[in-house]
Amino acid sequence: MMLFFKINDYLSLKLENGLTNIYIDEDLFIQCKYLLLNIPQQEIESVNNIKSIDEAAKFLNNSLEGSMPKNFYLDPKVEFWGHCSNLQAWYEEGYDVRLIHSNLAFSLLKKLAEAGDKEAKKVFKEEIAKKLETGHLKTIQFLMANQYLDFLNQKEISCVLEQSLSNLFTQLVQNLEILFQSPFKNYFKVRSLFEIILLLDLKHGMNTFYHVFKELSNSIKKEFATRFILYLNYKEILGYKLPYRKFFLFFEKILKYIYLEYPELRDFLNLIETGYLDGNISLDDRFLYGTT
Repeated sequence: MMLFFKINDYLSLKLENGLTNIYIDEDLFIQCKYLLLNIPQQEIESVNNIKSIDEAAKFLNNSLEGSMPKNFYLDPKVEFWGHCSNLQAWYEEGYDVRLIHSNLAFSLLKKLAEAGDKEAKKVFKEEIAKKLETGHLKTIQFLMANQYLDFLNQKEISCVLEQSLSNLFTQLVQNLEILFQSPFKNYFKVRSLFEIILLLDLKHGMNTFYHVFKELSNSIKKEFATRFILYLNYKEILGYKLPYRKFFLFFEKILKYIYLEYPELRDFLNLIETGYLDGNISLDDRFLYGTT
C-alpha cells in the first residue's frame, strides 16, 4: 500500500513498501530512518530548556537514532504520518532548522533551494551565513567541501566575514605554523588550508595569501611559499572551477611576489613559470580551471 502526502509544491512524502521516503521536486531525496526522540520520563524536566533537536540528541546521547528497543514495532503508517506531521510543522514554521536534525535540515534546504523554493533558499543562505560568521576553519572547510558558499555572492560573503576575518587569518597562520614545524608534515591538511586561501582570494577577493604570509614565522615562510606555488601548479588539486584568466593572473602575481621575496627560489620559480605559461592555453574567461 502506498500513501502520499504533499507539503508544498517542492516537498512531499511517500510510504513505499513499508518505508517513508522524502521527495523533492518529485525526485527521491532520502529514506527516513527515525522519527521521534526517545526521552526517558525521569529526564523530561531536564530537556525543557533545550532549544533544538541537535541539542536534544546530544543531551540524550544520540537517542534520535536507533535508540528504540530492537523488538519495538511502530506501524509504518503511523510512522509515515509522524514524519509528515514533523516536516509539515517544519515548513509552516518557516523551515526553522531547530525543529529537525541539522544534518537533515541543511541537506533538505540545499535541495529545496536548488529546486526553486524561494523561502528555502532564503533560509539556507541565512544558515550558511551564520556558519560562515563563526570564522572557524573546520566550518569553512565543511561549507567549501559541499560547495555551500556558492549560494552566497562575493558581497554577502565579504559582509559576513568582515567581523571574523581577523580570527580566520589567525587560525590559518596558527595551523600552518603547527603543520610546517611538525617533523611529520601532513600535506593533505596543508592542501586543505591552501584551498581556503585560494577560494577566499580568487572567489571573494580577500588577499588572504598576503595576510597569512606576512604573519608566518620567517623559519617556515620559504617552505610555505614553495608548497603554495606547487599547489597552484597542479590544477587537479582544485575542487572547483574558476575562470582561467582570473586564476592565471593570480598565479602570475604570486610568482612575482615570491620571486622578489626569495631570490634563492628564482631557479625553481623559473622552472614553474616555464612549464605553466603555455602559449597554447587560452586566457578566455569562458575556459574554466579546476576539476568539478
